Amino acid sequence: MDENNEADVNTPVDVEAPTEATTLHRSASKKIFGGVAGGIGERFDVDANIIRVVFVVLALVYGLGVAVYLAMWVLIPRSTIAEGEEKEVLEVESGNRFHWLRYVLPLGVIVLGIIFLATFRGHAKVGAGFGLFWLLFIVVLALFALRIPARRLTIRRFFALGFLALLTFLIFALGAALIALQVIGVPLKGGSGDRVWHPVTANEVQRQYHGAIGRSLIDLENVHFGAKTYTITATQGVGTLIVDIPSNVTVDLRTHVGIGGIQRFFVYESAPTSGAPTSTKRQARLILNLQVGIGAIQLFRVHP
Repeated sequence: MDENNEADVNTPVDVEAPTEATTLHRSASKKIFGGVAGGIGERFDVDANIIRVVFVVLALVYGLGVAVYLAMWVLIPRSTIAEGEEKEVLEVESGNRFHWLRYVLPLGVIVLGIIFLATFRGHAKVGAGFGLFWLLFIVVLALFALRIPARRLTIRRFFALGFLALLTFLIFALGAALIALQVIGVPLKGGSGDRVWHPVTANEVQRQYHGAIGRSLIDLENVHFGAKTYTITATQGVGTLIVDIPSNVTVDLRTHVGIGGIQRFFVYESAPTSGAPTSTKRQARLILNLQVGIGAIQLFRVHP
């Protein structure tokens, strides 16, 4: 009986050594205000004072550091284990049970495809909405990634994260452009690519021309306008809007460019002869309403 007890006492017992916390938390021991800087330091093995200096510097940039600190204070859970206490961390197995990149990457491709399709179909609001959706999704994903245990960075995972960063950049760029178009107020409708109109008579001249993305050319040089007033409205969402104006008309130009500029080109085929008789015939009047969201307006007028 005593031998069995002695054997039980002397039997070595495997005791797992406490491991450091690998999830993002607010520190319970290294804290001054909320423990955010201390928790970040413990998570990434960095001196908490360095993190505090970074927050102070960011606070000088329109209070950004204060806003970020308060948001992290609300979202990040507080650690209940003080320094020096024994703790046990249950880690998720590193098998193939859950690879979130397998689901995020196809989702990003789908979102980017929807934004491209909505853009070329002229549905700017739909594309801008999916851009905002991806922004919120990435923020939630980043918070989730900071709270799960850190994983070893392999080559496969490196390329997957790089592809995710490229997808995010393209989605943000397109979404920002579509939101800018919404703010500017220029419609994104009409076809995309190079669009050219060559009317010959005044009856063939359309009252409205629209281009979505690309280059639009309205060639009015060979049109014989009558002695009256014509109103033409042309819009280009993203790209260049080019208008060739004939020499025998008076132009009332009304332009609006959100991001870009207006360029005027006057081409003289031959110098006017001095002393030439001036025509007293009434000229046609063109009222041009030209709008470009992001890009440029180019005007060409040929003088004979």
